[in-house]
Amino acid sequence: MSVDQRRTALIEAAYRVIADHGVEGATTRRICAHANMPLASFHYAFDSRTALLCAVMETAVPSDINRMLESILPMIVDEGTGREAMQKNMRSQIEAFYTLLKADPGRMQATISLGIYAHNHAELQKVGKKMYERLYEVASLGLSVAAEKTEVEWRTPVAELGPVIIAATNAITLTYLSTSDDIAVGKIIEASTAALMSYVIED
Repeated sequence: MSVDQRRTALIEAAYRVIADHGVEGATTRRICAHANMPLASFHYAFDSRTALLCAVMETAVPSDINRMLESILPMIVDEGTGREAMQKNMRSQIEAFYTLLKADPGRMQATISLGIYAHNHAELQKVGKKMYERLYEVASLGLSVAAEKTEVEWRTPVAELGPVIIAATNAITLTYLSTSDDIAVGKIIEASTAALMSYVIED
């Protein structure tokens, strides 16, 4: 196995182990076991566990979110144009996110856990911040596509609205992971949709 193949396997294994055991539980031994590699091979791919965590935040998380976006964007249905169509599409996109979350909740849990862990560890703060900036960019793209499809305009630049979407998805994720309460999540989706619609220019 080449060094690049080892790196790829360890990054994916680390992401899954973090999803199952949290960042603190993602030891190099556990990650190597998940990747079916001997522990001694770890340092052929990464200098340290910190370097591996950086790689997860720089590559695995953005790739995962991009895949989610590719699944969600087709949910923007052709139901006409204007404010009402935009509201339906916003709700459909957030509901599509929730469907994906329920299918594999661990990966979003890993993303949130990594963000918190990075914020609390100086050597990871810069990478953690960049990870969230990338998430904001992906969310902003979704807003741009929806606005173009429904022929509406945002009163605020989408770059400033990306964090609103990520805050909503984080709230949905934490509520689902903590309670599995579809009714509570439905209320969050309803409130998030209403909040986003307040940024749409009136017809």
